[in-house]
Amino acid sequence: MTVRLLIRLPALALTATLLHACSGGSSGGVYNQAFNLSGQWTGAMSDNTGAAKPVSMTLSDGGGTVTGTISVTGHACISGGSLTGTAVQAPANTTGDNPLTADQENSNVGTANLTVTSGQATGGVSTVTIDAGGSGYASAPTVSFSEPPSGGSRAEGTAVIGGAGRVVSITVDETGSGYTQDTEVIITPPNLTGGVQATATATIASGAIVGFVITNPGTGYTIIPGVTIIDQETQGVASISVTLGGSGYTSATTVTLSPPEISAGIQAVATPIITSGVITGFTVVTAGSGYTAVPDVTITDGGGGSGADGLAVLSTFSGGSGAVATAVLNESDAGQVTGVVITNPGSGYIAAPTISFSGGGGSGAIATATIDTATVTDSVTFTLTGSSSSLAGNYSGVWKSTTTSCASQTQGTITLSRL
Repeated sequence: MTVRLLIRLPALALTATLLHACSGGSSGGVYNQAFNLSGQWTGAMSDNTGAAKPVSMTLSDGGGTVTGTISVTGHACISGGSLTGTAVQAPANTTGDNPLTADQENSNVGTANLTVTSGQATGGVSTVTIDAGGSGYASAPTVSFSEPPSGGSRAEGTAVIGGAGRVVSITVDETGSGYTQDTEVIITPPNLTGGVQATATATIASGAIVGFVITNPGTGYTIIPGVTIIDQETQGVASISVTLGGSGYTSATTVTLSPPEISAGIQAVATPIITSGVITGFTVVTAGSGYTAVPDVTITDGGGGSGADGLAVLSTFSGGSGAVATAVLNESDAGQVTGVVITNPGSGYIAAPTISFSGGGGSGAIATATIDTATVTDSVTFTLTGSSSSLAGNYSGVWKSTTTSCASQTQGTITLSRL
């Protein structure tokens, strides 16, 4: 009997040890517990200034795939949005593990990577249209935009007022001929003291002036200014002499002259004269302009011709002549609001704000705002470590729907506890 009892005692001790390990009575937790983030979380999240702001998350963790929402109060950048990410259980030995296997199934710690995104309209003012210019404004009035809803920022802008006549266009009366890219357009100065002289450039097609581009409308014109068109002397290709006639040339033969050294010049164009496969001359189609050195002549024939060569001869041309133009002034808008320059588009507008004008000595100006409805995507990633009851870590990303530095970078720390 004594022998049998001694044999049974080790077996009973082993059974008790196994049952104790599986019972979860130790500080290691409950047998087969997993790292899972499902539930309600609250904590604090620092902003760019280092101040801690209240944060809450509602998470659903399905086998490591996490979805949910986040809400932040008073943060300089982030207000809230949708969360997606992953949770990964970290291997750890605990007293709750199954002693008969090598598994670490009782680990209650791990890491999580969550990203908050929020696609939203910027709600800023994109354009301002002047519906009525008013009258009597001696100086630019103050522009005021109405407030956006709570959380947005008010738009800002400055008014532009008209002055004594400006050149709004130039009419082509005679196109002339022979004009090059060196053509200069001169508009006479304004007749009022303190005015600004208008400037323009000519649009040229095949040597003829077909239009003008106003580069500065000027101010202070009450008398229509004169327009003078000058084309400077330039060098172009006058002729091409045949130095070698070659043989075997066909109608597929092309002649290419190298471009001029002056960037605004025109490349010369020529064609070959072919007799019985031999190049006997060249026809200059376009003399070009802006050459300071004799251009190279390249002869190409896909039909098999070869051996020909030519030498270009430059000549100085007096430039174009014969063009006549007339300036057109705007109807005087002196004392009127002609536009609004947006200096800060603001944010958070759901409907277009109202615009008012004050000061400047005038009245009657009316304008309409249009808001930006384009959507931007905010994205911030949280990197967290901890357990199923508490997490801590860092976050970084961009929050483009703001007009602050958050639009390029936001970062900080975060601590969370599960309720």
